[in-house]
Amino acid sequence: MDKKVHLRFVNKGKGLFFLVTFLMLLLSQGTTAQVSYRHFLLAGQMELSRENYVAAINNFNTAIQSNAEGFEAWFLRGIAKYSLGDYQGAASDFSYTIAMHPLYTRAYLYRGICSDQMHNYQAALADFDHALTLDPFDVEVLAARGEAKIHFHDYAGAVKDYSAALQLKPNNPLYLLNRGVANHLARNDTAALADLRKSIQLDSYNPEVFIKRGMIYYELDSLQQSLKDYHKAVSMDSTYPFTYFQRALTYLKMKDTTAVLRDYSHVLALDTTNALTYYNRALVEASQKDYQAALSDFNNVIALNPNNIYAWFNRGILHLEHKKYADAETDFSKSITLFPDFVGGYINRSIVRNRLGNQKGAFSDRKKAAFLIAMANKGTKDAGMLYRRYADSIYFRKIIRFQGDFLSGEMKRGRVQFSRIQIAPKPDMQVMIYNEQEAEDKKDAPVYFDEKIVRYNADNEMGIRLGFSTGIQGKSSRIKELEAKDKKILQSGDTAGYFFIQGIMYYAAHHNLRSIHAYDSTLLYNSQFVYALLNRGATQLEQDNYLWSEQQYKSTVGIHKTGFTSNAQSLIRPPDHKLSLTDYNRLIRLYPSLPYVYYNRANLKTDIRKFQRAIDDYSMAIKLEPGMAEAYFNRALVLLYLKENKLACKDLSKAGELGISEAYNIIKRYCGKE
Repeated sequence: MDKKVHLRFVNKGKGLFFLVTFLMLLLSQGTTAQVSYRHFLLAGQMELSRENYVAAINNFNTAIQSNAEGFEAWFLRGIAKYSLGDYQGAASDFSYTIAMHPLYTRAYLYRGICSDQMHNYQAALADFDHALTLDPFDVEVLAARGEAKIHFHDYAGAVKDYSAALQLKPNNPLYLLNRGVANHLARNDTAALADLRKSIQLDSYNPEVFIKRGMIYYELDSLQQSLKDYHKAVSMDSTYPFTYFQRALTYLKMKDTTAVLRDYSHVLALDTTNALTYYNRALVEASQKDYQAALSDFNNVIALNPNNIYAWFNRGILHLEHKKYADAETDFSKSITLFPDFVGGYINRSIVRNRLGNQKGAFSDRKKAAFLIAMANKGTKDAGMLYRRYADSIYFRKIIRFQGDFLSGEMKRGRVQFSRIQIAPKPDMQVMIYNEQEAEDKKDAPVYFDEKIVRYNADNEMGIRLGFSTGIQGKSSRIKELEAKDKKILQSGDTAGYFFIQGIMYYAAHHNLRSIHAYDSTLLYNSQFVYALLNRGATQLEQDNYLWSEQQYKSTVGIHKTGFTSNAQSLIRPPDHKLSLTDYNRLIRLYPSLPYVYYNRANLKTDIRKFQRAIDDYSMAIKLEPGMAEAYFNRALVLLYLKENKLACKDLSKAGELGISEAYNIIKRYCGKE
């Protein structure tokens, strides 16, 4: 069987010249390799300085391929990953750096910072301690250890570290700010306010200091002082949603709900995906009896975070209060599904079921609630009082006062991990027609090759170039040009090749059925034409899904003599993709070392919800083609669905490293902890 060759066309040049260059790079020795290493290292540093972190990683990847022992490239790639929020991937790169250069203090510093970000405080402190044995006067390490100690609730230790840092670097406003926070958490508010006051004197243009001091004044109930600081912060930066969020809490304490709602609206104008603010605003709206507004905001919370138990619960309360008992039962049931020991869910569902006439279900829920209360409150005799407390919806209607995921400041700086994207798996691989300019334009869709296609591209004289991709296609403007070329293929006697190119062109023009018919003809003339099996399977799957979505749409609304009526969509089964699966299985028998068929079959198995089998196929695709970013990315999404977050985050890091930039957005959402 032919040996496979791989080349990614992302910011690379043109044609077979770069295939040769790529192979020469792998074979280069001595000075040439060192020159390549230095070139790509410097290029990566330039992109790093411009905050183009994905481009920086691409350059550091090439530097590492040129010289795997170059610890600088590993370290700087770790910095780029850290800047994108990929703490797990960054820590791995810093570990490689330490293995090569065990006396490099900064590698311990940044690995410790990554561990701190992942809430692994013991590992963070161990790295900071080791760094300080190498350099006891490294002020950055002292400050980083101080921050980790705050997170570890060692506030006295944090104050000590920041004080040591200030001895080495007196009058540093950031260290004063953080020591002030540590002093506040250690309940030494006099010292805290003194630190923040001095920080402001040294840097009066930093809104963060005013925000932090406003939060301290809020907790001390000095509400007017708190508002004054928030007003100052807003005047300095009106685009930071967290300031409005914190100011809203102060207004709430002052019972100025009009100002609260105004500030929450400011937050959501700047950050439309802030579920925490929608949740808090819904509670305020519910307290004002604005049912529709509260319901809309709870709907937004659930759309953004379907696992928010209290959003389901409180929406159920709204439905209950407005006698929408079936909707209330659905919401309480969902809150119980998410948290099976949720007493409030059982109690309120029992009320709803009683009103729906489901006495048996209501009794079962009351019994379950009583059991859970007894288990949680052993020794407490007044069970009735406990039952009433758990049943009280106010108990679950507390405004949340901790920091949400406030992104606008980072989005403003263009960091890719804060971009708002729709998370969707990468589509199937097909053999497609491309030219070098299209490959350059489609930076997010790399092109892959095996040896047969490399030979075809080199040998055919008509200028047709083929490659495996999820995104590069023959554009409609080139269809006439390609039609002239495929007639020449027919004249040469390659009938199967003629129909195969026709199939690719029809697919590019969105004629799926014509494309499938062309692949049928290809296989009629050559039953061993493996690429036709790959493309037909992928196109058939796409057509199946299209027809299913059309049927769903048509079944949603029907017209009868009495007007419109909704039909049950559940009667329409999703496609089983048997035709595509048959093509893929046959292709694997003919060409078992082709990674792209395993990738496509994994996508198919994901579609029919055979997740473990899908993971097996993604793993085989990666084994055969370790550089296939799409396989890592899609496997990560399946693992996230199965709640295997640690494994998923490792795959996301690799997908990002290989060029899928939206992986960093998902890392930001799901990979904050180990």
